[in-house]
This record gives sequence, C-alpha cells and structure tokens, in this order.
Amino acid sequence: KVNPRDHDTLAPPENLAPVPVYKPFSCAIEPTANYGVIQKLFEERILVIDGAMGTSIQKYKLDEPDFRGERYANHTHPLKGNNDILVITRPDVISEIHSKFLECGADFIETNTFSGTSIAQADYELQAEEEVYLINQKAAEIAKECCAKFTAKDPSKPRFVCGAIGPTNRTLSVSPSVENPAFRNVTFDEVVAAYTVQIDSLLAGGVDVLLVETIFDTLNAKAALYAIEQYFAEKGIRLPVFVSGTIVDNSGRTLSGQTNEAFWNSVQHAKPLAIGLNCALGASDMIGYIENLSKCCDCYVFAYPNAGLPNCMGGYDQTGKEMKEEVRPFVERGLVNMLGGCCGTWYDHIEEIADLVKDFKPRKIPVIEQKMRLSGLEPLNYTPDEKNMRKTFLNVGERCNVAGSMMYKKAIVDGNYEKALSIALKQVQQGADVLDINMDDGLIDGVSAMTKFVNLLISEPDVSRVPFMIDSSKFHVVEAGLKCAQGKCIVNSISLKEGEEAFKHHARICKYHGASVVVMAFDEEGQAATFEDKVRICQRAYRILVEEVGFSGHDVIFDPNILTVGTGLAEHNNYAVDFIRATREIKRVCPDCKISGGVSNIAFSFRGNEAVRRAFHSAFLHHACNAGMDMGIVNAAQVKADAYDKIDKELLGYVEDVLLNRCDNATERMLEFAETLEPKCKPTAVVRKGGAPAFTPSPKVNPRDHDTLAPPENLAPVPVYKPFSCAIEPTANYGVIQKLFEERILVIDGAMGTSIQKYKLDEPDFRGERYANHTHPLKGNNDILVITRPDVISEIHSKFLECGADFIETNTFSGTSIAQADYELQAEEEVYLINQKAAEIAKECCAKFTAKDPSKPRFVCGAIGPTNRTLSVSPSVENPAFRNVTFDEVVAAYTVQIDSLLAGGVDVLLVETIFDTLNAKAALYAIEQYFAEKGIRLPVFVSGTIVDNSGRTLSGQTNEAFWNSVQHAKPLAIGLNCALGASDMIGYIENLSKCCDCYVFAYPNAGLPNCMGGYDQTGKEMKEEVRPFVERGLVNMLGGCCGTWYDHIEEIADLVKDFKPRKIPVIEQKMRLSGLEPLNYTPDEKNMRKTFLNVGERCNVAGSMMYKKAIVDGNYEKALSIALKQVQQGADVLDINMDDGLIDGVSAMTKFVNLLISEPDVSRVPFMIDSSKFHVVEAGLKCAQGKCIVNSISLKEGEEAFKHHARICKYHGASVVVMAFDEEGQAATFEDKVRICQRAYRILVEEVGFSGHDVIFDPNILTVGTGLAEHNNYAVDFIRATREIKRVCPDCKISGGVSNIAFSFRGNEAVRRAFHSAFLHHACNAGMDMGIVNAAQVKADAYDKIDKELLGYVEDVLLNRCDNATERMLEFAATLEPKCKPTAVVKKGSGSSVSEKKASGASWRDEEVESRMSYALVKGIDEFIVRDTEECRVSGKFAKPLNIIEGPLMSGMNTVGDLFGAGKMFLPQVIKSARVMKKAVAHLIPFMEEEKRLAALENPDEVQNESHAGLMVLATVKGDVHDIGKNIVAVVLGCNNFKVIDLGVMVPYDKILDAAEEHKADIIGLSGLITPSLDEMVTVAKKMEERKMNVPLLIGGATTSKMHTAVKLTPQYSGPVIYVLDASRSVPVCQSLMDKENRDDFVQDIKDQYTELREEFYTNLEDRKYLTLEEARKKACVLDFSLPENTPFTPNFIGTKVIDDFEFDDILQAIDWNPFFQTWQLRGRYPNRGYPKIFNDETVGEEAKKLFDDAQKMLAEFKEKECLKMVAIVGIYPANSVGDDIVVYKDETRAEVTHTFYTLRQQAEKDNDDPYMALSDFIAPASSDVKDYLGMFACSSGFGLEAVIEERRAAHDDYGIIMAEALADRLAEAIAEVLHQRVRKDLWGYASDESLSLNDLLKVKYDGIRPAPGYPSQPDHTEKLAMWDIMSAEASTNIKLTESLAMLPAASVSGLYFGGKNSQYFSVGKICKDQLTDYAVRKKMDIKECERWLSHSLNYEP
Repeated sequence: KVNPRDHDTLAPPENLAPVPVYKPFSCAIEPTANYGVIQKLFEERILVIDGAMGTSIQKYKLDEPDFRGERYANHTHPLKGNNDILVITRPDVISEIHSKFLECGADFIETNTFSGTSIAQADYELQAEEEVYLINQKAAEIAKECCAKFTAKDPSKPRFVCGAIGPTNRTLSVSPSVENPAFRNVTFDEVVAAYTVQIDSLLAGGVDVLLVETIFDTLNAKAALYAIEQYFAEKGIRLPVFVSGTIVDNSGRTLSGQTNEAFWNSVQHAKPLAIGLNCALGASDMIGYIENLSKCCDCYVFAYPNAGLPNCMGGYDQTGKEMKEEVRPFVERGLVNMLGGCCGTWYDHIEEIADLVKDFKPRKIPVIEQKMRLSGLEPLNYTPDEKNMRKTFLNVGERCNVAGSMMYKKAIVDGNYEKALSIALKQVQQGADVLDINMDDGLIDGVSAMTKFVNLLISEPDVSRVPFMIDSSKFHVVEAGLKCAQGKCIVNSISLKEGEEAFKHHARICKYHGASVVVMAFDEEGQAATFEDKVRICQRAYRILVEEVGFSGHDVIFDPNILTVGTGLAEHNNYAVDFIRATREIKRVCPDCKISGGVSNIAFSFRGNEAVRRAFHSAFLHHACNAGMDMGIVNAAQVKADAYDKIDKELLGYVEDVLLNRCDNATERMLEFAETLEPKCKPTAVVRKGGAPAFTPSPKVNPRDHDTLAPPENLAPVPVYKPFSCAIEPTANYGVIQKLFEERILVIDGAMGTSIQKYKLDEPDFRGERYANHTHPLKGNNDILVITRPDVISEIHSKFLECGADFIETNTFSGTSIAQADYELQAEEEVYLINQKAAEIAKECCAKFTAKDPSKPRFVCGAIGPTNRTLSVSPSVENPAFRNVTFDEVVAAYTVQIDSLLAGGVDVLLVETIFDTLNAKAALYAIEQYFAEKGIRLPVFVSGTIVDNSGRTLSGQTNEAFWNSVQHAKPLAIGLNCALGASDMIGYIENLSKCCDCYVFAYPNAGLPNCMGGYDQTGKEMKEEVRPFVERGLVNMLGGCCGTWYDHIEEIADLVKDFKPRKIPVIEQKMRLSGLEPLNYTPDEKNMRKTFLNVGERCNVAGSMMYKKAIVDGNYEKALSIALKQVQQGADVLDINMDDGLIDGVSAMTKFVNLLISEPDVSRVPFMIDSSKFHVVEAGLKCAQGKCIVNSISLKEGEEAFKHHARICKYHGASVVVMAFDEEGQAATFEDKVRICQRAYRILVEEVGFSGHDVIFDPNILTVGTGLAEHNNYAVDFIRATREIKRVCPDCKISGGVSNIAFSFRGNEAVRRAFHSAFLHHACNAGMDMGIVNAAQVKADAYDKIDKELLGYVEDVLLNRCDNATERMLEFAATLEPKCKPTAVVKKGSGSSVSEKKASGASWRDEEVESRMSYALVKGIDEFIVRDTEECRVSGKFAKPLNIIEGPLMSGMNTVGDLFGAGKMFLPQVIKSARVMKKAVAHLIPFMEEEKRLAALENPDEVQNESHAGLMVLATVKGDVHDIGKNIVAVVLGCNNFKVIDLGVMVPYDKILDAAEEHKADIIGLSGLITPSLDEMVTVAKKMEERKMNVPLLIGGATTSKMHTAVKLTPQYSGPVIYVLDASRSVPVCQSLMDKENRDDFVQDIKDQYTELREEFYTNLEDRKYLTLEEARKKACVLDFSLPENTPFTPNFIGTKVIDDFEFDDILQAIDWNPFFQTWQLRGRYPNRGYPKIFNDETVGEEAKKLFDDAQKMLAEFKEKECLKMVAIVGIYPANSVGDDIVVYKDETRAEVTHTFYTLRQQAEKDNDDPYMALSDFIAPASSDVKDYLGMFACSSGFGLEAVIEERRAAHDDYGIIMAEALADRLAEAIAEVLHQRVRKDLWGYASDESLSLNDLLKVKYDGIRPAPGYPSQPDHTEKLAMWDIMSAEASTNIKLTESLAMLPAASVSGLYFGGKNSQYFSVGKICKDQLTDYAVRKKMDIKECERWLSHSLNYEP
C-alpha cells in the first residue's frame, strides 16, 4: 500500500454547526368563515350527513317529462335517469328531499350533482359547459336555500351544503379494453378540466364543503384533488374538503385495487378535513375498513354505508331501525366523527342515525407517527431502523430504466411492452420495494412511453402493489407518469439547476400530485462532488421546500450524487467517502429527510467483473446505510443476496481500500486482485481462475443434546367428549319405519308413469276445470293429474298397495317450479297445490289400507325428482362452465316442494332418480335447512341412478363416490332406481350394500327398453331377475321403476316374504371424500408418509403466479390445464383458492369449479374449497357434487360465527379444515396450537355434530430460518402439536401449507425442497395426514434420497438443534447451484453432484458382454453392437446365433418394451434401440442362413420354425403415400418381438391379403393419412370378409378414428377390427390379440364398445339438425365488396410461376417444430407444451432436446450435401364467385371461364347468428362487377428423399429413416409458409408492408388463408385435379397425384390462396343429401362417385 491512511476516513467533521431552525410553512390561502365552524362541530359531536338522493328520487316515480321540463322539452336524447338535471326541471322535488333530510337531523346535505361533470353528462348529450355549470350552480343554490331555512329556525344547529363531486363514469386506472390494458378512454387532464368546471359552478352556488365521493378509482380522486388545489391557489380561498372512498367488496379494496390505507396515503397530501367510506357495502361489512382508517388517519373520519346489501331485485330491505343497530358499533367503538347513509337509505334511516349519535362522543383524532408514507395498491409506510439502516433500506428496482437495462430499453424501443412488464414483475418478485421507471433516451418518445408503460403496470397488480419512482430529467415526462399513477409516488428528480423559481414550480406540481420528491445535489453552478457542496446544496433546497412550498421533511429525499470511484483519477478517489459523510450531515441538518442514490454508479469502473462490482455495491450500502442512507436504485435480487457479512473477506479488503480511499494505490491493487477471479463468480462465493471455493461451516453454537420433537412428559388424559345431541325430534313414524326395516324386506311401489300410460289420457284429462284455459299444452304433465284426475292417481296408489307395497310414492316426480316451468306452471301457488294434493291423495290411500290391516302399516314417500336441469353438467358444449340454473334456485324450488309435501302429510322424503349428485345435495341441503327450521325430522331415502354399465351417474360419479357425497345427510336408506334392469343393477347394489351404514334398496326397471321404448319383462320374469338381491342379502327394500306395474310389485312382494332383510354391516369409520371417484382415507399409522394425501397447491392464486394470471386474464382453459397437470402429477385432492383483490372471488370460484367438474380427469379427485371469505367458500361448495374439504374456518370471529360456518359446511357434507386461530390471533406455540384446536374440536363434535374424521386441523406451518430467534422453534412446535392434537382430538386429521416452512429459502431450489421433504418426514411421523404441496416435487424428493450433507444442515434448522443453525444453513446454501435438486446437489463451480460417489474407473464397457448388449439396446448406443454381437457368437455360451437373439438381445428389447409401456422411455429412444437391434441381427443373419442351409442338407423334411411374439403384415393403403406413422409402428412392434412384414405405401388390397395368407399373418395393419384412404380401408375389410378371413385388422393414421372404425369398417368384416390411436397403443393391442387365454374376451369387449359407438353415431345423426341447402344459402356470409376493407387487391402478376430458388436457411427459420415432436409422440405437459418450452419438461424435455439436436445434425447434412430438392409452383388468376362456385377466367378480360372450383356450404344448424359459410363467399360475385382473384400453389421438399432413406435402410437405421421423413414433412410445410408470405408481400402484393414474426405466422395473424382440398373448409380431394390442370403442376414440378389424389412425393403441400381480409378458416362439417345432389350436378359427377369421395362428410348413409 502506498501512503496508507491511519485515520477513519468516514469520521464526521469536528465542531459541527448546530442544526438550523426552519420557519414553519405559512399558506397564503385563507380558509372560508365556515371552515372553523365545521371544524369546531367535529370536535363537539358526531355529525350527520344525509341519505341517498337516488333512492329518494325513485320514490317519486318520475317519468321522461319530469326530466325534460321546459328547458329540455325538445332535447334529442332520452333524459329519464339523469337525476342531476332535476335541479332544473323539478327543483321542487330536490328541495323537498333536502328539507326532509334536514328535518330528520342531517347536519350536511349533498348537492344533487353526483354526475355533474361534462364527462358523465355526455351520456345524455348535455356535456356543454353552459349546461354543466347550470346544473351544479342550481343544485348548490337549492341546497343552500334549504340549509339557510333550517339554520334560521335553529341557529344553534347550523346546516351545511356539501358540493358532491362524483367519480365520473370513466376510470383513469382501469382500461375499458380487455385486449389493451394500457388503454384509457379519458385522460387525467380531461378529468381535471371537467372537475374544475364543476368546482367553480358549485362554489358559485354557495357550497360550504367540497365532497369528493364514491371513489372506486383513486386516480380519479387525485384528479379531483389536483383540480381543487389548483382552484384554491388561483382563487385564494380554501373550503373544507371531504374525501370518501368506496371499498367494492370484502376484499377491502377499491375497484382499482387499493387497500384503504393505501388510498389514504394517496390522498393525504390534500389534507382533507375528513375522510371516509361510502356505498357498495352495508355497515357490518364496512366497519373493519372504517376501523383501519380511524387508526391511520390524522383527520376526521366518517361513514355513510348502504342500507345493508341489495336484495335479488336490486332494492334494499334494511329499515331505519335495523340500520341504526348495524351502525351502532361505529359510535360505540369511537370510530367516527360523522355518519350518514348511501344507497337504499331514506328519511327514516337518517332520523334513526341522528337519534343514535346524540348519545355518543365523537372520535378523537389520534396522534399518528409522522413518516414517509408511499403507496401502490398497498401502503409502504417507511420506518427506518436507526440502529440498522441496512435492514430497513428500501430497494428501488433499477431494471425499468432505459439507462440501466439494455433488455428493457430494447423492449421499449421495439414496442414490446409485455416484455418490459415482465422485467418489472421480476424486480418486484425479487424484492424491489419501489419500482424506478425511466424513459430518457433519444429514440423514445418519453411522454408516450411513460404514459403507456405506467398504465400497463397499473393493470398488473403484482407489480403495482409497490409504489413507483417516476424518473426523468425532463419534467414534462415526470408529469406524464404522475398522471397515470393512483398511488403515492416518488418523483426522481427535481433540482436547483434551473434556479429557484423553476425548482419551486416543479415542487408545487409534485405536491399537487401528492408525490415525494428526490432532489439532486445540483444547482446553478453544477453537480455537487465534494462533501461541502453536497451539504450546501441540499440544505438550501430543503429550506425552500419546507418553508416556501410546504413539504413535510419526510417527503424530501436527497440524492447527493453517487459518483464512480476506481477510475484511476486521483480526484475521484474520495467520491464514496464524500457521499457517505454528506449523507450523515445532510440528515443531521435537514430533519426527517431521506437519502437515496443510484448505487450501480459507484462501480462503473469494474463492469465485467461480477464479484468485484457487486462487492462494491454491498460494501458501499453497508457504510452508506450506517451513515443514514434510506433507499437506492439497485438490483434488488443482488443486493439481497450479497449481504455485507457474506462477502468474501479477502475481496472485501481490496474493495474497501478503494471505497474508503485507504491508500493511494488502492485502485491498482484492486485491479491486480480482480485479475485472479473468474469474472462471472459471485462476491459471496469467489472462484479463483482455475478452481472452486472450499467450504468450511461455522461451528455449532449451543447444540441440543435432546430430542427436540419428544412429546411433553406427564401428558394429560385424553378428554371425554359429550356425544352430539340433535335438538330436532324425529316424527312418530320414524321409529316405526326403522323397526320394520329390521324385521323384513319392505316393498315400494312400481312406476307411476307406466301406470298412467295405461289410462291413455288426453289433453282434456290434464286440463280439467282448473287449467281449462291455460295457455300451454299440458298433456304429459303427469303431476297435475292429482288436481285434474285425482281418481286415476288414487286408483293407481290403491292397486299398488293391494299388490303388497309398504310404501307408495307421491305423484310429484316433476313437482318443482323448475320442472313445472316447462308447462308455464312455475307459480308457487301451483307447485304447492300439486305437491299438497299429491300427498293428501297418497296419504288417504295408505290410511285406508292401514285401517284394514294395522299389522301392516303403509307409508307415503314424498317423491322429490331430479328436476330437468343439472347443476353439474353444462347445457352448452361450447361453454362447459355455464349452468342454466343455480344451486340456490334449486334449493329454493325443493324447499317449496318439501313444505307442501309435509303439508299434505307424507311420512318419508324420497330424493330419487339422482343422475346428478349436486342436485341431490341441493335437495338434502333444503331438507336439512327445513328440518332445522321446523324442528322435526322425517326419514329420508336417497335413490341414485346409474345411467349405463360404466357404473356411474350421468354427472360421472361412481356409486361409492355418490354415497360419500350424500352420507352426511344420514339417510335412513339409500338405493338405486331407473336406467337399468335388475341384472345390470345388481353389481352396483352389492357395492352400496358393502359400503353403506344405512338400509339399502333397489327399484330397477322392468329390464331394458325395447326398440319402441317400451318394456317387455313380465312380473314373473322380473321376480326371478331380482331374486339374487334377496338371496344374497343385499337389500332391505325392493320395488320397481320404469315399465313396472301391478303384477311386478305383486311378484316382488311374494318373493321377499321368504327372505330376511340385509343386516347393516359395521363400516369402518374414516374420512370419506369424493370427486367422481371415492377417496376413503385410511392412514397407515406405521408409515404416515406413505398414505399422506397430496393437496395440489397450484390452483391457488397465492401459490402460483401463472394460475393467478390465468384467472385475472379470464383464461380459464389455462387454469384448467394447471389443475389437470397437478392431478396427473399425483395430487390426491385439489386446492382451489381465488383470494385476491383483483378477482371477484364468488364469480371466479363458481366459474372455475363448474369448469373443473366438466373435466373428468380433474374432477375425479375431491376438491379443497379454499378461501378466507366464507361466502366464496359457499360459492365453491354450491358447484361441487363430490364431498369436498373446506379450507378454512376458525374461531377468529368468535364461537357463534364458527358454529354458523361449520353448520353450513355440514349441510353441504364437507369436511372442514380448522385453522389454529382464535379471537386472540394465530397460534404460534405448541401450547396455543393444542389449546385452540381442542376447543374447536369440542364445539364441532359436541355442538355441531361433526364426526372427528371430518375435522382437519391446520395448526399453522410457520416459516423457520428467518433470522429471528423467536421463529426457530416453529417447525418443532408444529410437529409436536400434531402428535398431541391427534391424541386429544380422536380421529381428527392434520393438514397445512407445506411451502410456508421454507419461505426464507426461496430462490434456492435444493434447500427449499429439502426442507419440504424433511418437514414432511417428521410431521408425518408425528401424524400429519395431508398438506398443500407441489405433488410432483414431494414425490420426487423422497426423504431417503435427499443429499445427506444438505439434510444435516436442513434438520439443524428444522428441529432447532443449535442456535446458529440458520446461519450455518445459509453458509452452506451459498455453496450450491440454486437450481439443482435436493436429491442431486451440485456445488457452485464444481459441475458435479455433492453426493455422487467417485467413479470407480469402471464403465458399462467393462461389464459382461450380455450386459453390455442389453445396456446398448436400452441406451440406443450402436457404436459397439456388432463387435459385442460377434464376441457373443464366438464366446461358446450360445449354441446358435438364434439363441443370441432370443437371449441377450430380446432381454434388452423386453426391457425397452417395458420401459416404453410404462412411459419411462420415449419413441425416439425406442427407435434408436431398434436401430441397435437391427444392426446386431443383420450381423447374425448370414450365420443363421448358413446354419439353415446346413440343417436343410442334413434333414430336408424338417421345418425351420421362427420364434417371435406374432407376425403382422403392415401397409399404407392404395392411393396413399404417407408412411411415417406406419414405420414407427413397425419399429415399436419389432422392439416387442413381433415380426413385421412391411409392404410399404400405395399397396392395393389384393397384395395386402395375399401377403397375409402367404406369411400366415396373425394381424393385418392398415395405415392412411388422407380421407380417401378411409374408403380404401373399407374395401380391404370387405375383401377380407369375401375371403372368409378371420385375421384381426388394425386401423391407424391421422384421418382414422375409433368412431369411423366402428361405423364404417366393423359392419364390413366379421373378424376383429380395432382402431389404434398411435404406436404406443399398438403393442398392448397386439399382445392382447396374441394372448390365447384372454383374446376372445378382449375382442368381444372391443366389439361391444364399437356397437355402442355405432348406436351413438346414428342417434346423433338423427338428433343433429340441418338446414336445407336453400336455407343455408340464405344465411351465407355476405361481404360488401364495395367497402375499402373488402376491395380485392390487383395482383402484381397474373399466371403461373415455378420457384426453385429457396434459401435453405430461410426455410429452416419457418419450421413449425410442434408437429415434429408430435410425430415422435413427445408431448410436454403444461406449462411446457410446444417448442421450445418442451425442452424444460421434467418428463420428456431431455429426450426432446436430444431429438432436436439430432434433427439439426440431419438438416445440416441435407444442406451440406444438397440431398433434397425444394420446388414450388404458384398460380394467381382472375376469378369471381357464381353462387357456391368460383370461376377462373383465362385473362383480365374475364370473357372466358377456363376452370371452376366447386365449394361446399355448412348445413349443420347453429345456435347463434353466425353465417353458413362456403369458400366462394370470400370471392366477389360476378354480379358485383368487382374484379377478384384466386391463387393456388403446390410445393415439395421430397425430391431426393428416397435416396436418403435407402442409404439409412442399408445401414439398418430406422431412426434415421423416420427422422428424414419427419424433417422432409416439416420442410414442405415450411416452404408453404415462406411461399405464402412471398405471395402476400410480393407476387400478389396485398400485404407488402407485412412484418410478422415466425410465431405470428404460425398463429395465422396475417390477412388471407390457404385452405387445401381434403381439409375441413373443402373436404373434397377431387378439387386438386382442377388445380393441377390449371397450373400444369405435374409437368412444371413433377409433383404427381395418386389415384386417391395423394401427392407424390409425400413431403408435399398444396392449397388455394384467398387474399381477402375477411376470409377465414372454417369446417364445412356434415352435408345433407340435397347438397350432395346439387354438388354432383354442378361438378357433372356421378352421384355415387361423389358420395364415395365425400363419404366421411355425409350426414346420411349412402
């Protein structure tokens, strides 16, 4: 060191001057006389403001003339509803309303000017300033006059007018466009101007106060306050200002997303006299938010809530007296200074409030600590820790500054604001407390960019939750940013550079906006560099700001200029020292100010050396914060990571020598040391060039020598809980019926509908007298026969009773308002009458029969049918989340039915024919509520309906899942009815019989219906079919449903008397949940981790940013894919949470759960409905048919609320998660967790009646490793509490949010996941049952696989095993690569796993030869296979070469097959394995042939048998040239020991069948890509039948389907015909066909499936409606070609052009890689679907990348060797449409038509107004005289491909063959893409200025389309013939058409070009016979031939 310093360079100067005294700010604006009067009144009493003007006006029932008056009599726009103009047209009404409110006790009345701005009045075309001024002035004058009268009457109670300034009908913070979140339909300046006019006119009318009210967007309020402040300054007066916000719902936020404290921070600069809340909420919902305002505001506080919540009609029912009680807590708790009313409040409400407040004292304004208060959506109240300023340092994110981030700058310059937004989001996620935004660059329009970006940021709540620093050296750009930000911002910066006047002007504008200001240490003489200049300039600026402008010191932030050190210039050496010393001094002499700066400036000299640069930042912050620095513009993530005490000590020494100027050559020494470091290493883990750092952990401090998880000693005994006693009394018959069930098998009646049919009733029978004149037909409404033909119903009941029925059902199956609405009989009076009468008739019949024989009492079941609407199934295919009825509507309908049935005297309630369990749950909910309300309980029977042999209800549940969903209602009996006959039903009844702990019944149909829908089974036949039910003891009751009549019931009654009833089994009590399937949780007490239930965490808006964004964006499909991925990855239960301020929780929960229900792969698991808002929980429960878990309820709001919530959950049948939270707060300690949970348990089991199994406790998993000692035992406390809670709360379960435990270690994947694994291990050992987890990760991170060194550090923290466990963990974590896995730890700089064992030096090549061969096969390594095969052959171990194939080679291939079948190997790997196998076999073949030759010589008569799993003949059918899929199937089957005879492509049927017979094929496989191949496959099937073959026929290929196979192929061939989806499915199908034992069952099962599919197909054909061709043409897409946007563009050339000069690299750039990966059956799972994200996929990513790399190598080879020739032809011709045809002209004279293209039109009926399209619609009609054009093309990349394939085939390289074919296909499609772009931009030229990315091209974002014949828009392949003819395509390019019109080479693409902007892709769908006939005539084609080509598009069978 040269000249080292021996003093503290940072020491303050000696003899400091005293702190200056600053004059207080004196405002020159005088308050009005009433200001002080009002202020004094606020101190004396609680004041009253009036009620709702709108509500009051409604009472007058005014009409249009009232609103028009004289002034607006002839106004052009309707005015009714424009309440504000009534001050002009009906001033009497407004005056009367004001007077009434004053009479009722109001101190303040509001002017009738809520919409009194030009912006709002524009809706009525009254925006002229004259009109707006008049409205406001008149309103003020009327109110003022009223107040004057009342004040004159009683001068001791003066009355005042508040000038009401509403929010306008436009928002400055919310875009009206979903597509463009940065768009605003009004500007800040426009809003300010509108408010200024309103303020001026209100003051002209004499208002006393300005009330800015109903603020749902804070930026609108800030605009109003800006206008007010400017107006006061201009006029020199100041009125009191009140500001009233609006919290829109129980999220506690405004519509624009702010919390109410953030709202206060945003408006406090205006120093309102009072602040409050109004509207949206009733008093009980508002009180919490008022309490918050009351605590944080240093002004008066008021509230004027609504009269409760609106009723279903939008009105308000709360009376004045009720409201008085609801607002009482506001005054009792001293929260307010003023009260009033908003929506729904009238005179009585205000009178009651005025009466209430007189007995209470007003709120005292609290002493609020002065501090810097900023805000985004949330408040940032900065409280510096003077002892540790680094701890409270505010990180200002630097990356949204064009000077600080090249990536950000590029995004802004490119207009890529989404990218810029992602940069902002990342900063906030990484810890930025404030976000700096700067646009200062010559290439950027600063105002426009600042406006757009801040508007965009506001739309992203995860960014805008933090305050913004609006940063620019141009003040007009600063202003642009301030005008977009609703929060309280920081302005960066203003300075004295332009003198004091400019400085003050800028400062005042900032103050009007409410911003804090950064002041640069810069004056007229320049930038301050020295300590003295920094202090001088800052002190001068401070004096001006606090004394002259009126800033609080807390809002003044100085930037004393952080200048660069280490430059080599001596004069710069003290820059850091000067800044740090100045910081201390400025804060001393400028009280309360803050210090900031751009930290990265300090180390500009060391850019490029990451460790040095970041160490400078860390060290500088350490010293500057010690001196008092408050905030800085930093890289938030880095400064958090680079804690000062973690910086490498050697590096730090060099850095601080420079920073603190400790010697003259500090910079040189720093540079020398920097040269020894790896430039990209981190300052906390320095890596010397050529080496990695060593890690030595700190020694443990105070290590524990005891088991921290041990249970307490002397445990108290397990408490005894009282059994639940239900207060509801059962009816007298309850016990009688129960006793009968025990004694014998009971009988329920038969089918009422079947019985009624026998009477052949007609319309008059259904009408009777009551409905004689009813407007709707009533025949078929059987329920009303109880009114119109009671004799019939009575007779049917009596007959069934006579036949032996114990129970009869009321004739009320459709007795709800919902079902009766079909007949317009939904009125409650009608529904009530139907049910009551039905019950009375049935009761009368039963009474008669019971009286006849009292020993056999008879009972009435009140039949409650399912309604005709389903709560779990959408009626709209397009919108699966839609429901046409709500749960509440169904409950209401059932409630009326239940009430009327009981009024009629039913004995039992029977909820029956349940095909949707959610409907049943709604009925049971209504029943339970009714029982609770009436205090009685009837027996309840529940009967489900299994709709088919899938064993599921219509809504998808299995019957055990159904039981789990309804068992909470404790039905006396459960059973099944309808849909099935007895023989089909018995298995499901047996299942119910085993799992249900109640009585079980069945009433099946009389067999299955015949073809006419009737039932043929007789009573005797049914008796025999139900006999097994009683013989096997499965039921307690039997009866009949559809088709059963008196004889059926008589026979059943005769049968059952000889058998004993089923005994209710003892069912193990456990937690039973359900989705579509049951989840019966049986914990393994010895290994709880094994049975742990994974609750998927990713559908929680707090747990997944991706999910939250999807919900906020309304992208529910994306959200659904996230849910699906979790279930696929192992989630047992799915957590669903929507708790976010930007989300309407009820709406989002409803929509998403409905959507999930529609996806069986998700809804098969139970849901956890998760919300802190119970109404959102209810919304979720109302959509879920399964038995859910509710997460959560707690004692937080006291016992009554807890019990209320618990009872609702119980009504819904849900299990409940109970948070360990009570009135005192969250339980953190062991003792509190146990105490609260035990208290909750006692309430739930003793008072609410929960089973312990349905109680799940969440004892709060809290974060460890935070650095706070009090948190160290959190995990231990949870684990110990788990054990104890389960001990003292029998049968309960334990759950928790596992990710909470390791929040401290976010960012370090290995550590975080290791914590989760270790925590689960110990918590499960203690008894934890379930948890919200990342299911995939917790499965992967098994405890015993966690790196042992890492686990030691983790468990030290987790189990609190020493005092410095966290510090030691952090030290070790710093040595790890942050993205490595806990099971494969990688140290920084090492590149290898920490835990991996050192290689022994041996490799797989050192294994035995058999093992090497197996390894090579599995890994696809062909390098050594020939050598190893030969070694094997000569080794002497194998007698024959065949033994090698059957031995090690097949062993290896069997492993490959097993791995592929299990999804652990992927297709590319399998094909590589096949390549290895083929090479080995090829080597052995000559030896085997020689062996055969010698064997034949020795034994000529001996037949040589081959050994294989089976033989398949495989071919692509005639006319089709595509064979990639076929080749893949051949390889995959070969890998599984099948012999495949591959006949190639374009193979005629006779060749296929001859080969099959020649080779004695076990299976024939057909492949095809184009639609004509489907017909050829039908031909093959027919010919196989003619030959009487029985060989199984397998069908596959892109156009094939299971339905086509079932409908078209199976009827043609009596042998097995099986559709195979892809190569992976071919193996199990072929293996099943070769399995002699099970083959017949497999084939029969397939045949049964296909029979059902055929029936479904023909049924759908009948059901689907079609328009006639004539009707469809009337609804065609009609474009106006005279409009500019539709005018056709004249092409740059007409005719034909051959193109063969494609640049290979251009084509490569246009490749769409997604179909490539699909060809290889590699599919990433969301979010890693598609290229290139597939490389990130955990399952297939690695293999996809290998495959892609191989593809790149082959493409490079193609390019280098010019293997493939690429050629294309384009034609563009004059054309017009004529009807549905397109005619092509010879030339532009359009005199001669050369060709016609025939198009097809959609005919399938649509349920909207969309047109019925044909391609001809997009071409101008000839009759329009508009000249239009049609283009077409053909292109190929397949010339030369055969040579490539042959070369690969010779090398036995199947992998290479398939790769070449797949790439040629991709290249052909890419040529088509490039060609189309060239056509648009050049050849045709209609989009010459198009500039689209590849992504946009692939998403078809360009104008125009290129449909191809044979595809959905034109499914007729024969249209290609015209294309080929007009272009002379074959002659010009050699691209040929086969007889099936496939293209040769196969890697070819063709299509038509349409250039119109309105042209679009569509699907023709099915067409009718009329169109086919018309089309054939137009084409002059034989109808049969036409039908053949279009067979797949016909809606009929030709």
